[in-house]
Amino acid sequence: MQKLLKRTAQVQKQAARRSRTRSRINASDQRRLLIGQHKQVNQARKELLYSARQALREDWQLGPLAPRRDVGDNAKTYGTVPIRVVQAVDNPLGKWKKWGIRVGDRVCVTGDPERDRGKIGVVGEVTEKAESCKVRGVNRVNVPTPEYMKAQGRAEPPVQTTEAPIHLSSVRLVTPLVDPNTGIKRDVIVNELTLTPTGQRYIANYISPDTGQPHYIPWPPKQKPEYKDNDVDTLRIDVEKVTWTPTLLRAPMPSGVIDELRNKYSKFRTRHEDTYIEMKESMDEERKRREQEMQWGGGTPKEMLTPVQELNRARNMERKGIDDQDKLTEEVLAGIGAMMVRKGKRLLPKEEKVEQATLQPPPPLEPRMEAQTP
Repeated sequence: MQKLLKRTAQVQKQAARRSRTRSRINASDQRRLLIGQHKQVNQARKELLYSARQALREDWQLGPLAPRRDVGDNAKTYGTVPIRVVQAVDNPLGKWKKWGIRVGDRVCVTGDPERDRGKIGVVGEVTEKAESCKVRGVNRVNVPTPEYMKAQGRAEPPVQTTEAPIHLSSVRLVTPLVDPNTGIKRDVIVNELTLTPTGQRYIANYISPDTGQPHYIPWPPKQKPEYKDNDVDTLRIDVEKVTWTPTLLRAPMPSGVIDELRNKYSKFRTRHEDTYIEMKESMDEERKRREQEMQWGGGTPKEMLTPVQELNRARNMERKGIDDQDKLTEEVLAGIGAMMVRKGKRLLPKEEKVEQATLQPPPPLEPRMEAQTP
């Protein structure tokens, strides 16, 4: 039985090790694939935005001489980009930097897009996994109206304008600071923002003239979401209704179901039938009994030993000076006892030589006389 349990544990460890290796290889391949897809999506987005804006600019420059390109299926959506272009793409590496920018902060565009560089706006949305944000009124693009909005029957225009995401590395926080030379407060673009472990942010290379300490920038207040009740919402009384009570008399899934789904002699099986366990335990006991019979010096008959075992046993006894015929008889034991009695005082150390007092039995107790009432 112990061998069976050991084999099961070994197989489980091997399976776990193979699973970790396989998952590590798959994660590496998935990471390489996601990086390639991320680059392709960014490149396609730039090309689509550039081509759409270039077409609109050419039509505006040519005026009445502009060719009619608003024909066919895209007649009403000419100059727009697919809606997937304005959707943020997650970082394939799975690790994003804490930029210290939240919804409600005033930021300035310092990188791409180049045509909106220098504009200041309020952050309306931040996607941390994609390391991007949407600034209100900045990097606006035209997208076709989605089909689900048209199916609702509302009079929606064929083209809508929305903000496209901007990478957080292309924006800088704008905050009012007091000029130490003039004492006038004005908006300043913060190039380097430092975050503390407690969740605060400050400017490392600026010392406030009022306090003489680094200037901490407060976080914008969070807006509480507004929830509206609808007819399809689940009532609170239905949510709090108890429909199942746990008990120790039954389990969520009986163990017999798992045994039926798994092979009876599977390597990963941890539960076995009683008959199978009894058989394995009897085999273990038989093996132990044979080992005890075959061990040397255990009263084993010589006819049960192999010639090689007999030779090794004889050599060991000869090397140790043990004769198989020598046994402790009653005479030998009596002589050893007399020698121990004769040399007992000599064997004891001086500290242990104490006189033994003669123990005498205690005197008998007298019978107790009870008083009698006359």
